[in-house]
Amino acid sequence: MIERIQRPTARVILAAPDDRVLLFRFTPPDPWPKEPAWHLPGGGVEPGESLVEAAMREALEETGHVLGPADLGDPVAVNEGPWSNLGRHFYSVHTYFFARVAAATVAPTAPEDFDSEDFVNASRWFGAAELAGLTELVFPPGLAGLLPGLLSGVRPAAPVRLG
Repeated sequence: MIERIQRPTARVILAAPDDRVLLFRFTPPDPWPKEPAWHLPGGGVEPGESLVEAAMREALEETGHVLGPADLGDPVAVNEGPWSNLGRHFYSVHTYFFARVAAATVAPTAPEDFDSEDFVNASRWFGAAELAGLTELVFPPGLAGLLPGLLSGVRPAAPVRLG
């Protein structure tokens, strides 16, 4: 039996004033194909850190956007599953928050973090229709279906479970 390291994550769906959302291009870990894909800003929760604290830290490190607990609110979605990287096996519960930002900018405060991951070193702001039409993998699956409600100001009563 494979022993999996528990690695919870906190991710942020960042929406610009024009309703585009930020995604980073990367090469996914196993079990997904080693083809460029897209994912939301965010990452692992550090020991002693709450999900909201992790989401705020990750947003700042990866995008330069300063968010507070009120900006994030309650989680809007979750998904979970196993993955592997460099021979290590993980199981992650991913928690997603939604926040609006004042501008579609990206200015990482910890760019060295991107060197240790399989980033293709690109970010892009996508509209909901454009995101729904992508043929490349988007993490999390189901993000495009979640966006219209969030962008119109409707938050789910409980986090939506995504694939």
